[in-house]
Amino acid sequence: MKAAVLRVLGQPLGIEDLEPPPLSKGQVRVGMQLAAVCHSQKLEVSGGRGPDNFLPHLIGHEGVGVVEEVGPGVTKVARGDQVVLSWIRGSGLEAVRIVYTSGRGPVQAGHIATFCESPVVSEQCVTRIDPAVDPEIAVLAGCAIPTGVGTVLNARIADPNGAVCILGVGGVGLAAVCGARLAGWGQVAAADLRSSRLERARALGATHTLEVGAEDIEKKTARITAGRGFDLVIECAGARSSMELAVRLAKPKGGHVVIVGNLKSGETFQVNPMHLIQGRSLTGSWGGGVNPDVDIPRFVQLMGNGNVNHELLVGKRFSLEEVNHAIQALEEDPPGRPILHFEPNERSYRP
Repeated sequence: MKAAVLRVLGQPLGIEDLEPPPLSKGQVRVGMQLAAVCHSQKLEVSGGRGPDNFLPHLIGHEGVGVVEEVGPGVTKVARGDQVVLSWIRGSGLEAVRIVYTSGRGPVQAGHIATFCESPVVSEQCVTRIDPAVDPEIAVLAGCAIPTGVGTVLNARIADPNGAVCILGVGGVGLAAVCGARLAGWGQVAAADLRSSRLERARALGATHTLEVGAEDIEKKTARITAGRGFDLVIECAGARSSMELAVRLAKPKGGHVVIVGNLKSGETFQVNPMHLIQGRSLTGSWGGGVNPDVDIPRFVQLMGNGNVNHELLVGKRFSLEEVNHAIQALEEDPPGRPILHFEPNERSYRP
């Protein structure tokens, strides 16, 4: 199979021919249809996660494909099933130590990899979905949708008279906007540096937009919320200044802040204790707090029914050979999560 391989931090991914290993207990081989590109991969490739003791290795943690083969003990899926691949682990066996063969030696992978044609993944990382579902609908159901929509739905009960703010409307942030509308929040504000992303957030249902760097965000928050502050603030930008701003935008006596974005390894942000003493709460979110076995099929159905507009959540499409351009597209103007598409390969099983 062809795969994008990370060999040197800070250098572009290389496309190499690899041989997948024979399947061991708890392993599943999937013929990829589509994979999504997340800021986590940009951090990983650039060295933003710190020293990497597993080089060379495969990357990618979200996508959709068809099961080609299952290893011993696997009962969750079968050959021919269409599945969502996700870093958020559900039920099933945990399979570790996945090593591919290349002409340059072994190439490692963790529980999941998606920037390759036929990855071997842990049973925990796949969820069966309706085979009739268009892969375009399901491709974001492994990370962006669970993290964005799930965080909003699980953070607190929505108030139709209340206000929520999403800081950073990339892939996860745009999904969070959808989650806020789905939950029933009365006012949904989206904040970002890029006007194109704010326009996309408006199209997805945001009632207000805040252009960071072009206007006083705290003053505009006071106007939107009649001086109260936001009931719920979801931080998706992954920036120190954004995380600190998130706490200030939440209302005293009940405002809740959830940190979703990632900082570079070793970076921290500061919180004024008085902001917490005044009654604000601050938490994080691990994959939106979802149960993949239950929630991934539910999210796929919501997108299929049009309750979540998946077409406005995806960005530009790239081939596997264009993977480095796809990662770069995360920082460019076109909104939505970049998508890698795969041509069916000769070894892939298609029902």
